[in-house]
Amino acid sequence: MRVSTRPQSPPSPVPVDRAARSGARVALATGALTLITFALALTALPDRVPYPFTDEVIAAQWPGDYLWMYPAMVLMVLFVALVATVHERTAPERRVHSLLAVALAAIAAGVLLVDYWVQVTVLPVSLAKGQLDGWSMLTQYNPNGVFLALEELGYVLMSLALLSLVPALPTGTRPARVLRRLFVGSAVAVAVSFAVVTALEGPDRGDTFEILVISLVWLTLLVASPLLALVLRSPKEHA
Repeated sequence: MRVSTRPQSPPSPVPVDRAARSGARVALATGALTLITFALALTALPDRVPYPFTDEVIAAQWPGDYLWMYPAMVLMVLFVALVATVHERTAPERRVHSLLAVALAAIAAGVLLVDYWVQVTVLPVSLAKGQLDGWSMLTQYNPNGVFLALEELGYVLMSLALLSLVPALPTGTRPARVLRRLFVGSAVAVAVSFAVVTALEGPDRGDTFEILVISLVWLTLLVASPLLALVLRSPKEHA
């Protein structure tokens, strides 16, 4: 029998998973935008002003106190895209968990997008024109107003969305194990913060819990983003 001596052609390269590459980019962009938003928010902590929150101090703080909300709105869209990418790359038998995470992320983003959009488009103009009906309940400067309540709700939902990803993450990789601990620890910290603040201050929490939940979620995203980029670049799981 004649044996062919022709050299064998090299194996075809494995096609690049574009979804994995795009997901990793979204994860890194989420981390970068979280850092920018966090930095801007730290420079825009509003001064305490008395009711009805129309003091000259507020006018003097325009537009600095609102700048962080613009990247925050983009961050909400990226967050939904990031969770959706994780859902797309989740093994079929665990996709019910990632689907729940997508739903929670979408609700959270919707709540916060409306909250921030109203602040940057309605409130400053109303103050400048002296149209102050309802101003005190909607403005971010009211520690018991609608703005803070919606922020608390939005970031609690974001924390729950990340927690829902825990059983959906792939098994056997160190980044995924770290992410599981991170998301569980973050959700527990949010729950404990709410319980402690409510126990100490009652319903009149002011902005204490709001600051805590935002900080916890943003710090979680900062740590999780590069780890999620690694997880998303790993081979896709199958049933």
